[in-house]
Amino acid sequence: MATPFPDVPEHRLDELRRAEAIIVWLRWLAMASWPFILAAAPRPVAPAAVWSVYALGVAYTATTHVLNRGGRAIRATAFATTVADPVLTAIACAVTGGLASPIYPFFYLTTLATSIRLGMRETLATVGLTAALSAALDLWAPRAPHAAPADLALTIFYLFFVALEGGLLSRAARAQSQRRQEVLWRLIHAEEEERRRVAGEIHDRLGGRFFTAHHTLERVRTAAGTRDPETERALVPVADAMRACADELRAITNALRPMVLDDFGFVEALREHVAGLAGGDGTPRVTLAVDAPEPRTPAVRVMLFRVLQEALLNALKHAGATDVRVAFATAADALVLTIRDDGRGFDPRAVPRGHLGLVYMRERAEACGGRLEVRSRPGSGTEIRVSVPLERM
Repeated sequence: MATPFPDVPEHRLDELRRAEAIIVWLRWLAMASWPFILAAAPRPVAPAAVWSVYALGVAYTATTHVLNRGGRAIRATAFATTVADPVLTAIACAVTGGLASPIYPFFYLTTLATSIRLGMRETLATVGLTAALSAALDLWAPRAPHAAPADLALTIFYLFFVALEGGLLSRAARAQSQRRQEVLWRLIHAEEEERRRVAGEIHDRLGGRFFTAHHTLERVRTAAGTRDPETERALVPVADAMRACADELRAITNALRPMVLDDFGFVEALREHVAGLAGGDGTPRVTLAVDAPEPRTPAVRVMLFRVLQEALLNALKHAGATDVRVAFATAADALVLTIRDDGRGFDPRAVPRGHLGLVYMRERAEACGGRLEVRSRPGSGTEIRVSVPLERM
């Protein structure tokens, strides 16, 4: 689906969402500070107009807070507030002294926020908008003396300098984050290739030996069946033990690298893995709902399967769950895998040291451009949700 905001790649939405959440609280802090700033201003201007603009600012901040919590149109919200923040600041300056207003320094903060959230092009556009608003304030702000052209130019230069500094620092941080993601992906890829190699070695070498030994033992049992019943009975537990070892060997290779994942894809591996958890009485109930296409990218298939393995292991062995629901569906232009259980739950913000399962899942999701969400609290079960944009497929 086409988007009117193409400059924010899909894989950066999480980063943008976190930045927007921080800026929302900074807006509230600004609203809390404005009455004290205005009270200390040397020339109070039109009190009714000032407090009307302040009420407008509070309503605007509350609206952005609600929109950010919804999070469904984060790009639209980011671009809209990039324009609305300096406009609101200009309105506040217009009724509190123009360029000399104690509110004017907030222009620097709105410019810096744009440079951190978005690209250099949007930042320069914000500088242009702020420069135009500053010029308008100098010309039309009521009861405010006009600034000298050199002072106005210096003010605009400072705005540009703040934007340039923030943009360069933000670009460096993003480059470092991208390098980290590339290194993480290489490590995960190397791990999967080693898993594949070890699983292949176990299957081809030990698996073949177990098959030959078990087949030979069955032939001996058959030959001894009528002539030496006692020997035949003695070989029964040996054959059963060999069969159990072969099954255990198959389970180990399947855990290392399921052949069905490589041969038939994630959806079939998902069905087989969930079906393999079905047991007798006392076994937790695991249900599965699939309403999504097969991921086209092998890396995404492996990532989803590893998250599934880890989440189900936590739910069945550590959380004491009795009911686990697994769903794989398409939602909001993304593939979404959800594992929800009714176990004992935990506080995701206070995971004990050494428990690396969540880190393991999150790093794998982020390495593929996905996002992992964990919703849990003590006594209320856990929901693990991993989503990958369809454009990453």
